[in-house]
Amino acid sequence: MKTILHLFSRPSYLIGLLILAGGCDLIKETFPESDKDGKITCKVDGVEFEAAGKQGSVSIDFVVAEMLREGSSFHLTVWGVSEHNGGALAVGFRMGGYSLADIAPGTTLTDWDYDDALVGDFVGAMGGVEERSSPFADEAVLRASSNHSDLMSLTVDELDTVQKTLSGTFFFKAKDQDTGAEVEVTEGAFSNIQWTEVE
Repeated sequence: MKTILHLFSRPSYLIGLLILAGGCDLIKETFPESDKDGKITCKVDGVEFEAAGKQGSVSIDFVVAEMLREGSSFHLTVWGVSEHNGGALAVGFRMGGYSLADIAPGTTLTDWDYDDALVGDFVGAMGGVEERSSPFADEAVLRASSNHSDLMSLTVDELDTVQKTLSGTFFFKAKDQDTGAEVEVTEGAFSNIQWTEVE
């Protein structure tokens, strides 16, 4: 069965781009957080995590959401990136399905099943956590996903296909397939997440 090992390979790339664009003062200059631009909060092994606002050239704290569509099927990737212990931490999730019309308020997704008939090849939801020791680091200290731990729950509270916004809650356990390290993400919430359509 096909698995996705690198949930946040693109955010890692984005972190690197932001560092190069902003230089050494990048962490000191923070983009103003704004709930209207999307926000993710949770606890990662009991430690508070928060990322808010759109990706900016002077910020290491931001939220990004990208939607792929093919026919009626969809694949949405949402992640927040924030400064963490002198490095960077990314927390987020993926959702996939046969149609956005199937995702009514109150829908809870718990599985992440392979189906190559869908854009993105999966239906359901998967959570992930990636940590880097430094914003400049090429290698991740931790790269863990819920598809290696089999515990994921994501509930959609609001989905607006016209405004392209999403709100809800989540929790999951994630495991790093290489090291065996496990991470528990609890009390997760995402609000006003606005996605961008990508090809």
